[in-house]
Amino acid sequence: MPGWSVGEHQWVGLEQRNADKLDKAFEIRRGSILAIPSSVSIFKTSFVISCLCLLGEIPVLQLLHHNVQVVAVQKVDTFQDLTLIDTRSLIGGQWVGAASGKTFKLSDPEDNAEICDIADLSGEDTRAAIDAASKAFETYRLTPHRERRWLMRRWADLIKANKADLAALCTLELGKPYTESLGTVQYAVDFIDWFEGGIERTFGETIPAARGNNRVLTIREPQGVVACITPWNSPVAMVTRKVGAAIAAGNTVVCKPAPETPLCAIALAKLFERAGGPPGVFNVVTAGVENTPAIGEELCSHPAVKHLSFTGSTAVGRLLNTLCAKTIKKTSLELGGNAPFIVFEDADLDKAVAGLITSKFRSSGQTCVCANRIFVHASILDKFADALTEGLKRTFTYGSVWDRKVNFGPLYAGKGIAKVEDHLDDALSKGARVHAGGKDTTRGPNFFPATVVKGGKAGMKFMTEETFGPLAFLVPFQTEQEVIKMANTSDVGLAGYFYTEDISRLWRVAEALKVGMVGVRVGLVSAAEAPFGGVLESGLGREGGIAALEEYLDIKSITIGI
Repeated sequence: MPGWSVGEHQWVGLEQRNADKLDKAFEIRRGSILAIPSSVSIFKTSFVISCLCLLGEIPVLQLLHHNVQVVAVQKVDTFQDLTLIDTRSLIGGQWVGAASGKTFKLSDPEDNAEICDIADLSGEDTRAAIDAASKAFETYRLTPHRERRWLMRRWADLIKANKADLAALCTLELGKPYTESLGTVQYAVDFIDWFEGGIERTFGETIPAARGNNRVLTIREPQGVVACITPWNSPVAMVTRKVGAAIAAGNTVVCKPAPETPLCAIALAKLFERAGGPPGVFNVVTAGVENTPAIGEELCSHPAVKHLSFTGSTAVGRLLNTLCAKTIKKTSLELGGNAPFIVFEDADLDKAVAGLITSKFRSSGQTCVCANRIFVHASILDKFADALTEGLKRTFTYGSVWDRKVNFGPLYAGKGIAKVEDHLDDALSKGARVHAGGKDTTRGPNFFPATVVKGGKAGMKFMTEETFGPLAFLVPFQTEQEVIKMANTSDVGLAGYFYTEDISRLWRVAEALKVGMVGVRVGLVSAAEAPFGGVLESGLGREGGIAALEEYLDIKSITIGI
């Protein structure tokens, strides 16, 4: 993109007056600490990255903002478009801060260093976003299918064109290895591609009428304003999966990204604007942990919001569902999981190991469909544990998340590491033993390596609580009936996996598991074309596939007398 060259430095994406200020304010050196005078009035994040875009390579630097605040910026090889970075929220086509002027701090999970300050909106600010979305819906709902399809196509193309930048933002705020972040951006595009193709397939029906002089038909209509509350652990794809489906179906959206990872949602909203998205169709409200409950309450109680889509814990989902009941909103809830992963005695061991590594350890074990309870037939448990240990050694490389060879990153923040350590300590105190891995304090405050634990059994915390980290607890079993009973002893039922070569057992177990998604000889069940969701206390509704569009459409029946 065009930039200004001032002296020996190129300030990419900045106006000339700001470039002049920067060149006069300090001298750039690799590894230096830069003091920024308060007269430099540009957003901190844009400023930080701008300082680092030197001829296409960003060195590791630290920035002293207003001589008070230190912002650490990690190494990114290239950042092409600085205008994707913002710390404000989007309401009705306008980029704004909180009416109160408040902000909250965003931190890097790799080392807990501060990144920037983000606008900390309130319930009142959120009300303005809902009003903007409601106003936009009046006209957007009438947009022809084909125009919406082209809008989605342009948005997807822009996301692909900015894949590297979005991946860098994901790595910066989530701590996901950069190579893995590139994959999650493509995953995000997959959803928009699917919804774009599905828009013109949301058909109505003609129904034979009981009365001969009547004709009965149905049409599908958008619902109105949709509130999307997205999780921290997938800040790109969970936005496109929720927001993409809602907008493709003709609704308008107020998106509340997690306090831990707002930058990706902001960047996606900017790309939606560039794709030609009308003002008010896609709104983003950011807030820190303290203000998030007030925003959630506003989204649940405001009568203009017709649908709430939430991904997060079962406890919070239960609360939001209760709040939404007061105005009879439709809810889509993707909540907690405790996925069983079963390896029968006839399983192909190599395939089972590969599947478990994918299911358990991607994103450092921080996805809701990660295997949590690994049941292995007692006759092959030792052999499987050894094969898994060797597989982990071959698969993962540890190090800086910006290193292209690294594919295993830190957990998000202290609360993640604390729960993993608690589950491990609990299991060890009850007779389990570490077979591979274990605590490692040498790689950063939030790092925990891929770990295999033998001797798992009932009564240990991981059997009833989602660990959300890279601990593989191996539990022995003897019979099919026994393991099905153990697998189904849970209040949640999101995903389940098993490996067998017996075709009859394949059908029996797939049908017996009380989950919404089953992986048979595969460790990955998430795909844009597949309905995603659970049963029991894992939530309501489905995301992905044609079911995702249907979530955001109401059926209207029309009876005509002739």
